[in-house]
Amino acid sequence: MIDLHTHTWRCGHARGTASDYVLAAAGQGISTIAITDHLPLPASVLTTDPAAAQYAMPESDLAAYVAEVIEARELAARAGGPEVLLGIEADLFPGNEGYVRDLLSRYPFDVVLGSVHFVDGWAFDDPDRRGEYASWDVRELWERYFGDLITAAVSGLADVIGHADLVKKFGYVPEGDLTDLYKGAADAFAHSGVAVEVNTAGLRKPCAELYPSMPFLKNLHAAGVPITIGSDAHCPAEVGFAYAEARAALTEVGYRSALVFHGRQAEEVPL
Repeated sequence: MIDLHTHTWRCGHARGTASDYVLAAAGQGISTIAITDHLPLPASVLTTDPAAAQYAMPESDLAAYVAEVIEARELAARAGGPEVLLGIEADLFPGNEGYVRDLLSRYPFDVVLGSVHFVDGWAFDDPDRRGEYASWDVRELWERYFGDLITAAVSGLADVIGHADLVKKFGYVPEGDLTDLYKGAADAFAHSGVAVEVNTAGLRKPCAELYPSMPFLKNLHAAGVPITIGSDAHCPAEVGFAYAEARAALTEVGYRSALVFHGRQAEEVPL
């Protein structure tokens, strides 16, 4: 079992230390866990929207976060496991690439998740901002989101695209065929060489399904996009959440292996 998407108290909206997550992973029989708190947001975002401070650690905490994860990794290694990866989840909205590139260059991350949580500065996955969906045509929103997702992938900054259809979180899904969006993204991911995570947190949200959906996952497999698995845990009890469901979905569409990362180099492990 692997879990390559978890968040500690440092991100501002989760609970537990890195060591708490490692202990939970050991209890679940997980062989590899990545701690992937949110990369700090740039001052331009925080100045425009002070409430965004709750979405990620401040830049002044980043060095302490890295040190905490490395310490947890060393303690776990002495205790016989699990393997602990130093990860980060970076917001890759258009215009943020330079800031992200600079921060990533400072630390020895094993894996970088690239995610889109903002559209035109709107944190669309924040429950407190759900009302803003009313100002969008749902298909136009999805087209915009998928366009930004492709931009994130082709930036070359991420190893893995996180929760690839997060825009469905609250159940706002366009009517009609979505194959054009799924196939376009899958082809772009394949060309860019990024993996995609099967993120089980969607099962805990109003959409009540994995990220990505089964139709999207089938397009990813057809395009040859590799995958990994993450719980997006925001408390230690969620580590490894619904791993069996993720594995079943992956094997159903034809996947037989997943990726883990060491020093940002991918390695296959069997499902």
